[in-house]
Amino acid sequence: LVIRRPEGGTMSSDAVLYQREGRVGVITLNRPDNRNSMTPELLAAFRARALEAAADFEARCVVITGTGRCFSAGADFNSQIQAEGDDKTLMPHEASFEMYTPFLTVLDIEVPVIGALNGHTVGGGFGLSLVCDLRIANQGAKYGANFARLGLHPGMAIGYLLPRIIGPIKAAELLFTGRLISGQDAADLGLVNAAVSPEEVLPKAMAMAHEIACNAPVALRMMKRSFYEGLGWDVRTAAFREAMAQAMTVNTEDAKEGIAALLA
Repeated sequence: LVIRRPEGGTMSSDAVLYQREGRVGVITLNRPDNRNSMTPELLAAFRARALEAAADFEARCVVITGTGRCFSAGADFNSQIQAEGDDKTLMPHEASFEMYTPFLTVLDIEVPVIGALNGHTVGGGFGLSLVCDLRIANQGAKYGANFARLGLHPGMAIGYLLPRIIGPIKAAELLFTGRLISGQDAADLGLVNAAVSPEEVLPKAMAMAHEIACNAPVALRMMKRSFYEGLGWDVRTAAFREAMAQAMTVNTEDAKEGIAALLA
């Protein structure tokens, strides 16, 4: 088992870990006390670890998972839901988009990526699961995009990806109601590849990853690229467009009330 961390072992680096087990890389969101939510610390660490995984040519498959009861609860509403640029001059839609760009770094990983969704996966965390190629769910955890209930437009291309994964009718139902569903319901909808007991999520994902990693690496990389090119996948462009709509809803009274109700 190869553990990879940046020099110095800072607190920020420990927010997300990267290790490799044989030919399988594992990215672990490691802030269970804050539900692996999208704090600046976690997002910066995730970007670094995802880029590290993308550059690890010994890895033929990558698994993304979390510690604790949540895979990721999405935005940290006690902190901020839009990113700030270094010079603090980002336009509102740019700030919304920047919030999601660390998770979108998963798109730079050329080998198959499996989401081992160990627990609740909501909002931006749900978006992170959707940019994985395959997903294993905890059958009793909750999954979904609750933006409508918060008075917000979805971000991170969730509105683009969800109908392409489960079809427009069911996607419309989940997006317009903001309803969260169980892992078992997610499996029934074809949103995830399997739903298993909590203790089996990571082992199931790792077994699938090792099966994939036994295959020829060049063929895997080319196959993944051809697969998404054939589907006309353009996730980053969709995420940027959604950021514009999300920015327009962030400061509405409905959003303020919805977020306040969630925090309460």
